[in-house]
Amino acid sequence: MNESRIGAKLSLGERVYEDLRVAITLGEIPQGQVFNEADLIARYNVSTSPLREALTRLRQDGLVKVIPRRGYAVTELTLRDFHELVQMRMINEGAAAELAAPRITDRHVAEMQHLSSAPLVIGDAKSYRNFMQANQAFHELIASVADNARLLKATTQTFDEIQRILFTGLSAAEDGDLKHDHDDIIAALARRDGPAARKAAIEHIKQSRNRVVQRMLRRDKPLEDLCLMP
Repeated sequence: MNESRIGAKLSLGERVYEDLRVAITLGEIPQGQVFNEADLIARYNVSTSPLREALTRLRQDGLVKVIPRRGYAVTELTLRDFHELVQMRMINEGAAAELAAPRITDRHVAEMQHLSSAPLVIGDAKSYRNFMQANQAFHELIASVADNARLLKATTQTFDEIQRILFTGLSAAEDGDLKHDHDDIIAALARRDGPAARKAAIEHIKQSRNRVVQRMLRRDKPLEDLCLMP
């Protein structure tokens, strides 16, 4: 997730924004949860100025909305939102993979393999966060190598929205062996094969979408009520 910002000197407002963004996109603050400025002032021990700066940016990102006389709420994703985000991922990340292929270096390949080795241990909150951050960093790295700033921005924004659903409802019995499944993408990029990289990226996104849908169906939940793992 926005690896270029790691280690950078951030303002107080930026630090609050980054922490809240990560907490929301990883599902640590659930969809629909209502909160107010007093809640966040207590959480971060900051004044209203940097807090409002962070909340303004989160509203621009579409991650929170104003609730009159109550404060703010984390925006909820509908089934339509989910399918639109999947379509955007296929367009953006397919193009990014094809553009990145001729620019890929062995160092990039090694970094992708490293990110894809992050394990997921069901029930381990730290593992859950690390797995999801590594997953997003992997896809953002490809967009970064593609050397198109707008494509990278679109990839990051789409991922910030969809991450909340990609790993919802995981259970040890059914998802204990969940892995990143990036091998085909990495192999195509390592061969510098642009069309194959595009195809592998799109297929990976389709498989990810299908896993989410199947997970919801197994739990007899209406897909319109897609919700976050607590």
